[in-house]
Amino acid sequence: MESGARVWISEADGDDAWIFCEVTSRSNEELKLQSVLTKKLFTRKRVPSTTDEAVELKYEGVELANTPLSDHEKAEGHDNDMITLPHLHEPAILHAIGERFDRGEIYTWTGPVLIAVNPFQRLPLYTTVSKV
Repeated sequence: MESGARVWISEADGDDAWIFCEVTSRSNEELKLQSVLTKKLFTRKRVPSTTDEAVELKYEGVELANTPLSDHEKAEGHDNDMITLPHLHEPAILHAIGERFDRGEIYTWTGPVLIAVNPFQRLPLYTTVSKV
């Protein structure tokens, strides 16, 4: 994760479980981040490696963010199946479902699994009225 990379960080305090941030600096011991929305600063410590293999540094509660899709890509349905996301983890799933919900798209696929979100409104899908 280099400076400028977009990531999600977990946050136990506050209203949101995950906060969208940008990496401002990185060392072998910690990662400094800034919230994209509120500009609040955060620091995350490095997670010690459990193997001797050379692996990418991991930091506490940090997940890489996916590159945002353009409006054109969304209109073509590139976000219909989350299995196509490069990073498929809790914040990526919550963000993708939230964006689709905001557009009125309550059904999302993850491979063979269909995720349905309650739209909290009546839909003309299930009715006793028949249209002839």
